[in-house]
Amino acid sequence: MTSKIKKLSHNQVSRKKRLEYKFDNFMSKGGFSVFLALLLAFFGTFVVMTIARYLAEWWFPNQDIQDKSDFPWDVFVQLIGLRDTGDNANFATKFVGLFTIVIGLILFSSLVAFITQEFESKVQSLRKGKSIVVENNHTLILGFTDRIVDIVKELVVANESEDDAVVVFLSQKPKEEMDGFLRDNLGKTKTTRLVTRNGSITNLSDLDKVGIKVAKSVIILNDAKASDSEEFKTLSDARVIKAILAVVAANQEDSLPVIVVELHLEQYRRLAENIAPGAIITLNEADILARILVQTSRSIGLAAVYLNLVGFEGNEFYFYRPEKGWQSLTFGELPFHFLIGIPIGVRHRDGTLTIRASKNYKLDDSDEIIILAEDDSTIHFSPQPVVQPLVKGYADRSKSLERKPEKHLVIGWNNKTPITIEEYAKYLVAGSQVNLVTQNLTKEVQGEFDNIAKEYPDIKMSIIQVNLDSIEQLATLKPYEFNSISILAGRGKNAEEIDAKTLTLLLEIRQIFREYTNKTGNKVTTELIAEIIDSQDTDLVIKAGVKDFLLTDQFVSKILAQVSQEPDIMSIYRDLFSPEGSELYVKPISLYFPIEQISKLTFADCVLAAQNRNELCIGVRISAIAQDKNQNFGIDLIPSLDKQLNLTLDDGLITLAEDET
Repeated sequence: MTSKIKKLSHNQVSRKKRLEYKFDNFMSKGGFSVFLALLLAFFGTFVVMTIARYLAEWWFPNQDIQDKSDFPWDVFVQLIGLRDTGDNANFATKFVGLFTIVIGLILFSSLVAFITQEFESKVQSLRKGKSIVVENNHTLILGFTDRIVDIVKELVVANESEDDAVVVFLSQKPKEEMDGFLRDNLGKTKTTRLVTRNGSITNLSDLDKVGIKVAKSVIILNDAKASDSEEFKTLSDARVIKAILAVVAANQEDSLPVIVVELHLEQYRRLAENIAPGAIITLNEADILARILVQTSRSIGLAAVYLNLVGFEGNEFYFYRPEKGWQSLTFGELPFHFLIGIPIGVRHRDGTLTIRASKNYKLDDSDEIIILAEDDSTIHFSPQPVVQPLVKGYADRSKSLERKPEKHLVIGWNNKTPITIEEYAKYLVAGSQVNLVTQNLTKEVQGEFDNIAKEYPDIKMSIIQVNLDSIEQLATLKPYEFNSISILAGRGKNAEEIDAKTLTLLLEIRQIFREYTNKTGNKVTTELIAEIIDSQDTDLVIKAGVKDFLLTDQFVSKILAQVSQEPDIMSIYRDLFSPEGSELYVKPISLYFPIEQISKLTFADCVLAAQNRNELCIGVRISAIAQDKNQNFGIDLIPSLDKQLNLTLDDGLITLAEDET
């Protein structure tokens, strides 16, 4: 069935309707259109009323007014309500003036009200964080989690040498909420400005708004925490992948900024790195912390060393090359040409890194050294040695530690536990034991543990379910027989609840130690290591008898911040955290010097003594102040080469070495 639709021609529509239609379209644009309409109406009225005033004066002249050139000004001030018609004016002038004032009040009030409304609207828009960011070479953080505080603190330290550094945040959280959180949790940000914007981290328009194309680096945060379920971690990882794709899509592939992301699952890390090879750096909290945990449990003091190394506070890694070249120096001679700062490796012309290079390696002028220093301003290369070691230590003979079977206990099951057990198996000698205690022994946990145990038949592994709230059941484990006990963080609603459970368990184990010593008279040498979520609980953990601890959030947050500013730093960390590379150890001073030489050493002497064992010394650990938080737990990294050290047999050297012997 067909029907005829009658269409009105352009001529059939009245002029009034057409004008109304055009006016509606014009006004619907809002903002400037409304302002322009009010302004035109005001000045149109001004013209009309000025003409009316002239006509009224022409027909009904005022005898007292000779100069009529002020009429436009009179009309204008009447329109804005600042002047009346005057008592001496005749009726016609008063009528026109009164009419002018009434119309002026309506129009001028509307104009003022509109300006006020637009101003408030603009302020509200700014509060919502929808405006464009006009910055360049800034650090862009996508997402807003609890990690923000530690990350920003690191970036503030890193930017101290810049006059005006900027960190931009993009998150779906309200801008006012983000600003309030930063204001409440951060102190002075020195030379760093913080800019927050509301929007989706996967929306190309929102990314353009925060200057994604001109950003120096991008940090993409993961909403999932270590204590969250695997399902939520998978979902959060997928969101991060989507955000990476959005960042890549918003840029040209050959001009991508450094993209640093945190991902929990291995499959997503591989996927992320393949999106834009070389531009995307992935971090896995569980992998990093599990490796540090294992190294720390076997060499007490390393947690404080690592906390000092990662990030920009304390000491950090720099790449350095002098203007006039290395003058044919070997890597072994190099440390004595820096009064402050220890070279730990070389970055070659092709970009490859060599950590703990051979002391006989002759430096090429194109080589950059990797140097550990407090700040780049403290790095000063001298063509001549600045200090000569005086105490040679064991130059003619080499002492070493005998590798013996070890016995370690891991309490708790989380995403770090499988990595921890496997890392132990890689480090330990045959016949060593790794025992796992868990509150709930499920089939999945048992199966994963059994698979690891089969891969390392030379290491004795066992798993047992224990009620961790029962001190009697804990006592059956005989915890005093282990070299170390590592307590991994469990699950909880928040960091406070998780740390509270860890502290309770620590106190119970400490009580078992005390009862054992009172009963047998034997001193317990077992080292306690705990994973702590909130750094504010540090003092409580120390009082609970823990000599080492992992600050989960701080470690990963510091690394995220540091790698975003210098991507090659990640390669250094991967080498340090890997059993295949060179690891950090705290070794007894007696390995390097006879007892009669210990009391009269400089740090230069320690560096040379470590070289005699093919090691690299970066500092010392003073056992007498190992529990003092204010003195960095006894860790003294990269002191001046000429610093006099008052060491005892209980102290040790912090060295980069192939193994613990």
